[in-house]
Amino acid sequence: MNRIIVLDGVKAAAILLIVFIHLYNYLMHHPFTGHHDLIALLSFLALAGFTFVSGYTIYANNTVIRTQEDITRFYRKRVLRVYPLYLVALATFFICFQVLRLPPSLDLSPIGWLINALCLQVLFAPAFTDPVFTLWFIGFIVVLYLIYPAIIMFSRTTRDIILISGGIFALLAALHLLLGIVDLRLLQYYIFFIAGILTARSGITFSRVEAGFQGRGAGIVAVSYAAYGVYLFHMPAFAVAAAIIGRLGLPWYLYDAAMYVVVPALFAVAYGIQRSYDLHIRTKTEQEK
Repeated sequence: MNRIIVLDGVKAAAILLIVFIHLYNYLMHHPFTGHHDLIALLSFLALAGFTFVSGYTIYANNTVIRTQEDITRFYRKRVLRVYPLYLVALATFFICFQVLRLPPSLDLSPIGWLINALCLQVLFAPAFTDPVFTLWFIGFIVVLYLIYPAIIMFSRTTRDIILISGGIFALLAALHLLLGIVDLRLLQYYIFFIAGILTARSGITFSRVEAGFQGRGAGIVAVSYAAYGVYLFHMPAFAVAAAIIGRLGLPWYLYDAAMYVVVPALFAVAYGIQRSYDLHIRTKTEQEK
C-alpha cells in the first residue's frame, strides 16, 4: 500500500498531541492548568486516531490470510517492526524510572516487568500487574496483531468481520468483568481498530483529500514516520531533560523554553533511529532471500 497522506496526517496530529500533553507534566508553567477534561479528551482522540490508522493499514497490507505461511509471515513482519525497539524503550523506562527514580518513579516487581516485556500487560492488568506508563499502548497494539489473523482467516464478508470481532470483544469484556483481567482501555480502543479495518475493506482511500496534497505533505510524512520512536521514548527523554535542565537554576520561562526545544530534537533523533532500523531490517531481509 502506498502512503496515504490523510492517515499520515492523523498519525502526525496524534503524536504531536500526545507529546505536548505529556510535556506539560514537566513544565513549570502549565498552559492548560485546570482543563483536565480537555486534556483527557485530546489524549483519547489521539490514541483513537493511532488505533484507527493501525486497523486501516493492517487490513490494506494484509487483506488475505489463509495459510500457516501467511500467518507466519504476518507475525514475523509485525514482530520485527515493533518488538526490538519496544524492548529498548522498556529497558530505558526501567533505568530512568525504577533505577534512577526519575519522576514519576516506578516500583514494579520482576514479574511485572516480565509481563510488560512479553507485551501481555493489557491482558493481565489490573489484576496481576500495572502497565508501564505509556508503553501499555504498545502491548495493546501487539494484542491486536495477535487477534487480526483470527478475524481475517474466517471472514469472507464484512458481516463476518463484524461478528467475529464482536465475539472477541464479548470474550474480552467477560474476562474483564469475571476475572478482573484485560485492561479496560483495550476494550475502549478495540472498536477503533475494527473501524479502521472496515473502512479499508469498504474501499475508502481518501483520494479527493489526497489530490489536494500532491507534491506537498513531506513534513507530515516525516512526523508520521518518526511517530513510533517518539511515542516509545518521549517520556524518558522529558524526564532526563527535566532533571538536567532543572539543575541549571533557570527562571521558569527559560526552563520551559529549553523543555520545548527537546521536542524537535526528539523527533529528529527518532526519525534517524527509525530510518536506520528500517534500513537494517530491509538489508537483513534481502540477504535472507
